[in-house]
Amino acid sequence: MNLLQFVLNFKGTPPWLNTTALTALTDRWRPETHSFHLPLGEMSITLEDIAMITGLPIEDRALTGKVRSDGWRQRIAALVGVEPEPWTDETRKDPRPSGVLFSWIQRHFRRCPKDASPVVVERFARAYLWNVLTQVVFSDGTGDTASWMFLDPLRDWDVKWSWGSAALAFLYHQLDGACMRSKSTSNLGGFVWALQVWTWERIHVGRNFSLAPEEPWKYPFDGDEERYPTIAYTWDNVQWTSIAAMGGIRHT
Repeated sequence: MNLLQFVLNFKGTPPWLNTTALTALTDRWRPETHSFHLPLGEMSITLEDIAMITGLPIEDRALTGKVRSDGWRQRIAALVGVEPEPWTDETRKDPRPSGVLFSWIQRHFRRCPKDASPVVVERFARAYLWNVLTQVVFSDGTGDTASWMFLDPLRDWDVKWSWGSAALAFLYHQLDGACMRSKSTSNLGGFVWALQVWTWERIHVGRNFSLAPEEPWKYPFDGDEERYPTIAYTWDNVQWTSIAAMGGIRHT
């Protein structure tokens, strides 16, 4: 599955999001070029950026396929062992036709039993990855729903997907929509924390100050490159700076 490096890096504290800076950056996004149009020129987050920041693979099988909505609850049950409750209120439309609440995943898969069989362990691992991917990488406008579409690629552990390519394409799609919205309740989905780290790496004006991580990297390498920290780890501990304080006063 090639997701170990991403998971290990995400087990730490996610980066603090500068929503004001991200909003200003989103306003500079142009869907026709998939780039930010800045006074100094055009810039865009690339596949290499995604790989270096997140550890998601970018050279494997493209994450594509047919999307069938019929029987999605039964398909979830086949992969994680629990079937989501059907919507029974005939007077109102199902508010979650595309997936389950994150609270549903937490309720059923919070802790794997110590004496669990290999099959049960696989189900819990699959549910964990589904939860992380849909909350962090493929988050949508609801902010509380795990789409069933991203569970099916986790069916076969031996299939290696280009998760990084899918993450970048999804982020582009989310930026395309977000830059056109004007309501105060508008939000940005997709891999937002990767975009935040990218802005700190690429745009130095008013960026945070990267400090030494509060804790050393605690996962042994064992000669496995997938256990190495990514660029995001260097931003594990930061001090942020306001524009008014750029003369040298740091706010923590």
